[in-house]
Amino acid sequence: MKKKLLLSVSALLLLFLGYSCSDDDYLSERDIQQMIDNSLNGQWQIVPVEIAGRDWEVFENEFESYHWVTVELPELTDYIFDEGLVHAYYKFDNNAKTGLPYVKTTVGNDGIPYTETYSCDFVLGNPSTATFHLEASDAGLYDGNPPAASFQIILIW
Repeated sequence: MKKKLLLSVSALLLLFLGYSCSDDDYLSERDIQQMIDNSLNGQWQIVPVEIAGRDWEVFENEFESYHWVTVELPELTDYIFDEGLVHAYYKFDNNAKTGLPYVKTTVGNDGIPYTETYSCDFVLGNPSTATFHLEASDAGLYDGNPPAASFQIILIW
C-alpha cells in the first residue's frame, strides 16, 4: 500500500515538474505516459539512523554553536544525488515522523523560550555521508549529552 502511494505521489510530482519546466507548456500523452511508467519502475531504499546521546559532537566558536553527528551513507551514489531524491525524517516513534528540518520551541530552565532545529546535510564521497545537526536559537548547548534521536533517510531513484 505504501509503495503504491509513494509511486502515485512520485508520478504526480514528475507530471507537475515536467509540465512546469516545459518550454512550450505542453506535454503529449506519450510524454505523460513515459513519466508515469518511469516513476512506477523507480526504486527506493530506507536507511534507519539511530543516534545515541553520547554520539553527538559539539561545534562552537564565537559566532555559533551546535551539536552534530556524521554517519556514513554508502547507499548515496552520484546518480541518486543528481537524478534522484534524498530526504531525511525525524522519527518520534514507530508510528510518527516528520520531514527535516524539524523545528520545535521549548521553554528553558530559565523560563525563556528557545527553538531547537534538527536538520541534515548530504555529501557525496567515498563513502557518502549524512550530517545531522541539532541547533538552538539561542546558540546554547546541552550541559550533558543531547537526547538520543531516531532518523530515517529515504533514497529514491
